[in-house]
Order: sequence, then C-alpha cells, then structure tokens
Amino acid sequence: MFLQRRVRFAYVLILPSLLMITLLSVVPIVEGVIVSVQNQNMLRGNPTAFVGLTHYLRALTDEPLFWPSLAKTLYWTAGSVAGAYLVALGLALLLNMEIWGRGLFRALFLIPWVIPDVCTALLWKWAYGDEFGVINFLLAKFGLIGSPITWLSNPNIAMPAVIVVQIWKLYPVMFITLLAALQNVPKELFEAATIDGANMGQRFRYVTFPAIRSTSIIITLLASIWTFQAFDIVYLLTGGGPAGATKILPTLVYDKAFWGSEMGYAAAIAMLMLVCLLVISVAYLLVYRSQAEAA
Repeated sequence: MFLQRRVRFAYVLILPSLLMITLLSVVPIVEGVIVSVQNQNMLRGNPTAFVGLTHYLRALTDEPLFWPSLAKTLYWTAGSVAGAYLVALGLALLLNMEIWGRGLFRALFLIPWVIPDVCTALLWKWAYGDEFGVINFLLAKFGLIGSPITWLSNPNIAMPAVIVVQIWKLYPVMFITLLAALQNVPKELFEAATIDGANMGQRFRYVTFPAIRSTSIIITLLASIWTFQAFDIVYLLTGGGPAGATKILPTLVYDKAFWGSEMGYAAAIAMLMLVCLLVISVAYLLVYRSQAEAA
C-alpha cells in the first residue's frame, strides 16, 4: 500500500511537466498535421478546405526545390555536427589536462553558445565582408589572396562558409558535455594503460573513446536535430542564396509560408522534415544499441 502511494505521488509530481511538454510539443505537432492537410493558401478562398495528401505529393513529386534542399540540409547537418564534434573533442582533451588557466579557457570557449543567433549572424557577416571583412583583410595581409573572396556570394563556397559559422556556434555545448564525460573516466585506467606500454593514440582508442562513446552519440544526435531544423544562421547570412546554394529545408518552409502565403504546403514540408528527423534519430539509436550489445 505504501509503495502504491509513493508511485501515485510520483505521478502527481511529474504531471505538471507532462502537461507542459504536451502544450509545447504535442499540440503544435497536431496543429501542424491539421494545417498540412488543409488548403491554407492565403491567396485563395476557403483556407480550411480539406485537401488530404495533396501538399505532401506536391512536395515529393512536383516541387523542384524539395529534394535539392533535403540534400543541402543533410550536407549542412553532417558538416556542421562533424566539424563541431572534432573541435569540441580536441578542446575537451586539451582542457582535461592540467594546464594553466584551464578554468578561464572553459569560460571563454562557452561564449559562442550564449551569443544570440542574430548577433552571431551579424558578427560573421561582417567578418565575411568582401571589402572590409576581417577574414579577407588577414588573408591579404599575409599574402594568401590577391583579391577579396566573396564568401557568401559565391555558390561554390557559401555553404562551407555558413557551416563554419554553425560549427563555431555549436561546438561549446558539445565541448562542455565531452569534457564532463572525460573527467568521469577513472585515471587508474590511463595509468594501467601507460604501464602496459600504450602510447597516446592507443590510450585514446582503447580507453578514452570507449568511455565517452555513449556521451558522444547522444550529444551528436541532439546536435544533428538542432542543426537539421536550424533556420536563423543560414537565413540571416545568405537568405538561402546565392542561387539556392544554401537553400535548406527550413528556409524553403519559410519562403513557402511567408513569401508564397502557402501555409498548408509549408506545413506539409515541415511534417516531412519531422519524418526525416525521426528516421535519422531511430537509425542513430539502433546503431548505438547494436554497438552497445556488441561491447
């Protein structure tokens, strides 16, 4: 009887959180599904008319920008998350050692994460400037370029340029998570590996990385979800241009909804984005489970 009371009391305690999650997550998703099967075109009459899967079929078969945008979104996500993870892991390994000013550097490396996305975009847009940008200035000063590089206006380098910005924005949260995981690895394991004659690379491969593998998988999965649906950085830097070079799915949804006034069609594309995220998440977790069982 006492145990049943404790269980009921636990449910009472988590009820406010469940209600908040429902209001903030489940209700918007349901609303999105409802809008996606309605006409919801602000330029036509009867916006709530039921159209079924018409918007979905249009996006998958008739929309010339959907599949290229999906490919660019995957490229943007993979490049940003992989780059941010490598930077974060390198910094975490460095600051896990006993070095001078370790606490100061930890605080400094977190600055990009706390800067608002709008400020981040404006900062990097200034840095990428053709004539007065600091990056072109430094490259020219060291004789690496003869003329300014149009970082955000060249279709060939615009996507790598915005990926660099996302890496700068994303690595702090990955860094602090990996650093916490590294600090929980028992030092006795490193001492035993050193006594056995393992060099630095072998200690990382057989001791460090297996100990932080689960943390790495979770944080990269979360970072992938954040980046896949990220809108601010790309839109403020390039608006999806030049020539559609950075037209990822979130910017496509924005254009269809607010420039094309096709709310129902934009909602359908957003729901397809949600399906893509679910597929990526499930595949990621299945790989993680298979590796955990093999270990």
